Amino acid sequence: MEAWNNPMSAPFFSFVIKVIGIWIIFFVILKLIYIKYKDQFDIDGFLERRNLSVQLFYIGFSTTRLNSMIKSISSGRYERFWYYWFKIGSWVSLSLLPLSVGLLIYNLFIIFIKPTGIEPVISPIVPGVNVKGSDSWYLIISVLVSMIIHELGHAIASYVSKCEINSIGFFFLFIMPGASVNLDYSELDKINLWQKLRIQCGGVWHNVVLCIIGYLLLSSSSFLLSPLYKISNDKLYITGIPNGSLLERNLNIGDQILSINDCKINNRSDLVECIYKELDRTRSYCISPNTITCLENVFNNNNNNNITNVNLSNVNNNNSKKINLINQIDNGKRLRDCFGVNDATTLVECVPVSIDFPSECAKSKKECINFNQFNYHIFHLNILSQDFDNIEQLSFLGTAQELWDSFIVNNYQSRFLFLNGWDLPWYFNQFFSYLIPVSAGLAAFNAIAIPYMDGEHILETILSILFLKFGGSGNDKKNSPNNKTNNKMKINNSNNNNNNNNNINNSNGGKESSSSTFPVLSKKEKRERLKLIISKVIKISTIVLFGLTVILSFYNLKYQR
Repeated sequence: MEAWNNPMSAPFFSFVIKVIGIWIIFFVILKLIYIKYKDQFDIDGFLERRNLSVQLFYIGFSTTRLNSMIKSISSGRYERFWYYWFKIGSWVSLSLLPLSVGLLIYNLFIIFIKPTGIEPVISPIVPGVNVKGSDSWYLIISVLVSMIIHELGHAIASYVSKCEINSIGFFFLFIMPGASVNLDYSELDKINLWQKLRIQCGGVWHNVVLCIIGYLLLSSSSFLLSPLYKISNDKLYITGIPNGSLLERNLNIGDQILSINDCKINNRSDLVECIYKELDRTRSYCISPNTITCLENVFNNNNNNNITNVNLSNVNNNNSKKINLINQIDNGKRLRDCFGVNDATTLVECVPVSIDFPSECAKSKKECINFNQFNYHIFHLNILSQDFDNIEQLSFLGTAQELWDSFIVNNYQSRFLFLNGWDLPWYFNQFFSYLIPVSAGLAAFNAIAIPYMDGEHILETILSILFLKFGGSGNDKKNSPNNKTNNKMKINNSNNNNNNNNNINNSNGGKESSSSTFPVLSKKEKRERLKLIISKVIKISTIVLFGLTVILSFYNLKYQR
């Protein structure tokens, strides 16, 4: 339970417009500086020397300083290890191709059919929509780490195959960082197809390995962090108190929550369940006339939402007129100010009755008001204090959302006081919870034939290998041991063909052949044309599948809000 309010309340388009506005302002300022000072300073030369590129929505730079380090890692005593490493990786990456395509088809099926209890496997990660603002850093760092590891796979595989790389680049595109490797394509064309395939699959393979490592670390987080934290399955500790929390003065990090309203709590799921149990109950309390007047004034003065003439007593006695008033208040603090500091502990619960049979509140000249109509509840928390090692009861008056936002809880407690302000297990779990799906998505989408992705080049290389295996000729077999024999056969065949052509020309009396207007394709040309057709069919089909997945995933995300 992240929130009782809509967790995706931040509008996506508003977020995008803000980012676009910031980029435009930033770009215009840089452009004005460039126009004003370009004659005084060699700005173009500076950008070229630093390999910097600044465009609208894009900032990037490249460097060759990392080349020697990567080359040293790739060669020497580790070279044999890397050879088998990327050999295994190429086969793993190839196996991902049908799996990724199948995943796209399955995801489209789930979106169209909408079976009960089954969610789509692929969902866009959009800051401000299904990623909270506080989690955006986890997403950005996860993307950067995944792309660096991905490009490192290409770079190391290239050096292992004796191909140099020109440079390594880093960039920031719109809101996401990234990395790239500028390969030397002149050397890439000199190596055989299997070496080229290992280079192209190196990025996908490294993303797969990153997912596996991330999953293992996430699964063993309890063991890894046990020297720093006491981890329990049946105790729920307060690990954080946000600034401005309504319970900031009443709780301490390390306190244990035992129960809420006599509902026992062992973990976060129990906490959510206990709060929901209280939400399902209808409770009324004796309220003084002054408090009622204050509440009604808050509702009636909320002109922004056009609420007028709210009478809590009338609403209380007519279920059909109950409305969710608290969600229509701009400033929840004004509603809270109507209650006294001790009301959470002193308010008397009552049962609403008719006018003819007044409740027990009438004895103290109060009215029995149903708190559910404005989402207010009284939560009695039993807290085991870390400082005094005794059980204290804490009463909270407010909404369930306000209670949830007042503290952060987990099933661990720091062993050292200096760690109380650092919720390391939470940071650890949040980071890998983003890193694993981001790296998996990068691997899956780079395995399929999408333009400008690795899959496009992988497909071309696979088709070349297959056509070479099943009857290739020409330059594809330049490294074959039978090359000399093949060359001799080619010379003999060409001589025979010339003789045959001369005989045909003589028999036709020098006239042009009627078939000359329809040139006959050689076997090699036919294979190349067939390979081109197969490549285009696969690419177009993949693009359609990928495009539908992206469009419908955003459409599905919109209607989940």
